[in-house]
Amino acid sequence: MRPFSSRSDGRLIRPTRLVTTLFAVAVFWMLLDLKDNSAIAVEPTSGPADPEIVIAGPNDLDDEEAARSTELLGLVTDGSPLKPREMPAYWQLMQWSQTASTAELDQRALHDVPFTQLCEQPAKYRGKLISMRLHVRRVLQYDAPVNPLELHDVYEAWGWTDESRSFPYVVVFSQCPKGLPIGTEVQGEANFVGYFLKVMKIEGAKNNARGAPLLIGRMQLASPPVAPKQDSLDPAVFWWILGGTAAVAGFSVWRALRSKSAPKAVSLPEDVISLGVPDSNPGTASVNAIYHSSAPEQVSTTETRD
Repeated sequence: MRPFSSRSDGRLIRPTRLVTTLFAVAVFWMLLDLKDNSAIAVEPTSGPADPEIVIAGPNDLDDEEAARSTELLGLVTDGSPLKPREMPAYWQLMQWSQTASTAELDQRALHDVPFTQLCEQPAKYRGKLISMRLHVRRVLQYDAPVNPLELHDVYEAWGWTDESRSFPYVVVFSQCPKGLPIGTEVQGEANFVGYFLKVMKIEGAKNNARGAPLLIGRMQLASPPVAPKQDSLDPAVFWWILGGTAAVAGFSVWRALRSKSAPKAVSLPEDVISLGVPDSNPGTASVNAIYHSSAPEQVSTTETRD
C-alpha cells in the first residue's frame, strides 16, 4: 500500500506531487537568494562633491552687519506667510549663507535643536545658524524676484527630521545640489545648514498650530546608507542542493511509474468505517445494526429436524 499525505480539505496528495512542489519552491528560493545577494553586494559609488559658490562679503561674524540685522529681524512676524517688510532680512540671511561653505557654516551651527523650541521660542533662535538632516519630500524651484544678490533661481524644500517626525521644515537655498530631484513628491536625504528666519503659517493645512520653521542656507545630499554586505550562496553548494533535490524527485517519479504497472491493492483510510462488512468490534455494532435494519425484511423458513 502506497502512503498518502492528507490535505486540509480532506483530499489526498501523492508523494510525487508533494516532492515536485517542494522542488519547485526550493529552486525558486535559491534563485531569489542569489539575486538578492548579488544586489546587496554592489556598493554605491559616490562621485565628487558639487563645487560650492562662495562669495565675498560680510556675514553674522561682522559686528556692523550683525547690528544691522537686529533692526531687520525685528520686523519679522511669526505665524504668518512671508511679508514684504520681511524680505530685507530674508535676503540678508541668504547673503550670509553664501559667504562660507557648508562645512564652515556647519562648524559654528547649532545642532539637534528641538522642533518645539523653534516654534515656541522663535525670537531666541532668529538669525542663528542651525544644522539638521532632512527627509526631503518636496522641492520647488522659483524665479527669484529682483534682489541685491542678483540671483535668478531660488529653491524651496520641505521635509522633516527624525526628531520632528511628521512636522515639516521649509528651507530655502540658491544652489541646488546635483541629483536632488525637483517635484511635489520626492524621496531624498539631505543635510541642511542655514539661518532661522521665522515660523511660517502653512496655508491650507488642517492642523496649523505650530507652523513650519523657515531657514535660509545651503543644502547638500546626504550619503545614502549602505546595507550590510551579506555572503552570497556558494555556487557549488547551490548545484549540490539542486542535484540532490532533482535526484529525490526523479526517484519518486520512477517509483510512481513502476507502481502503476503493478497490480494495485485498493485500501481505504483507517478512519472510514465499512458498512457492508460485519465487524466484531462492539464500537461499530450499532452502525452495522443500523445498516442491516434499513434493508427490507426477508421472511426465512427454518426447517426443524427431528
